[in-house]
This record gives sequence, structure tokens and C-alpha cells, in this order.
Amino acid sequence: MSKGPNTWLARLTGYIVPDPSNHVQLFLVGIAGFFIVRSIIAALTRKGPERFSMDSVRNQPVPAKRNFTPRELSEFDGKDDSTPVYMSVKGIVYDVSASRHFYGPSGPYKNFAGRDASRGLAFNNFDTSVLSDLDGPVDKLEDLDKSEWASLDEWATFFAGKYPPVGNLVEPPALESKEESKEKSKEESKKDQ
Repeated sequence: MSKGPNTWLARLTGYIVPDPSNHVQLFLVGIAGFFIVRSIIAALTRKGPERFSMDSVRNQPVPAKRNFTPRELSEFDGKDDSTPVYMSVKGIVYDVSASRHFYGPSGPYKNFAGRDASRGLAFNNFDTSVLSDLDGPVDKLEDLDKSEWASLDEWATFFAGKYPPVGNLVEPPALESKEESKEKSKEESKKDQ
């Protein structure tokens, strides 16, 4: 194979490798390289499915942490623009108002607004069929398998890194007192034996 200037390799490298005497070509290759490296770095440091800035979370006033029953949590469903949008993942209630376009009334995840989203996130199912009764017990998720727990844990890590926690999801008082009375009767029956 000839190594003269008319070989295919010489022609190819002539287009790829800039001629050091051509300053315009060197400048353009440098600019292209800069933008390629910058976009790679941006892609590697981007969090979540959307571009995210911690400033959007940091600049929000942090509400006092409190306990929410499922019914109380449902009041924060985003239907009223003057109230924040909350949702629960693994018993922790997050303020997802910064992403109202996702969780608000017209968003793709609107079913999770004001609700415990744990089961839906574990199953990667965003339908209302995975939501628990507002007046029933908090879903203990006892029937999840390993892969469903892994999925839920990934989602919980995502929410913990992106949204401020505002409280915890707790049993409604009526259910809480029923469970407490069951526990007391169990303890009393053990004492009697």
C-alpha cells in the first residue's frame, strides 16, 4: 500500500486531524471538543429524569414536619393551587410541589398526589388500582418480593435526594386505637397464662 498523499488514509486523516497551519480549523475543532466534553459532563451530573437544580428545593420554605393520616395527606393533591403537593413514599411524606407539572392535576403522576405512592412505585404501576383506601390502614407492603422492594428503594432514594420531607404517614386514629387495644389484649392474655 502506497503512503503517498493520494491514499485513502491520508485523505481521511486530512479531514479529521487539523492542519496546524490552519488556525481557523484548529479553532473550530477546539470549540467542537469543548461542547462535546461539556455535554458529556452535564449528562453525567444530571439528576433524575429531568434537569434539576437544588436551588429550586433550597429556596422553598421548609414546612414544619408533622404526621399525616392517609385522609389528611389527600388534602395536598395539588387541585388547589394555593396548597402544596405532597406524596408519601415508604412512610415519608415529601413536598413535590416543585414538580407540580408531574404530580399536579394535569400531570402524568397525578394519581400519587396526596397519596401513599409506595405500592405503585414498587410495581411501576401508576394506576389508581394500586392506591390504598384513605380510611383504611397504611399499606405495610408485606407482600412485595425482592425485585419490588429494590424498585421501591430506588424510588425512595430518588425522592429523598430531590424533595424535602415534610412528615410521616401514620395510621388513622380509629385504626391506631383498634391495634393498640389488640396489642393490650394480647399482652393481658399472656400475663394471665
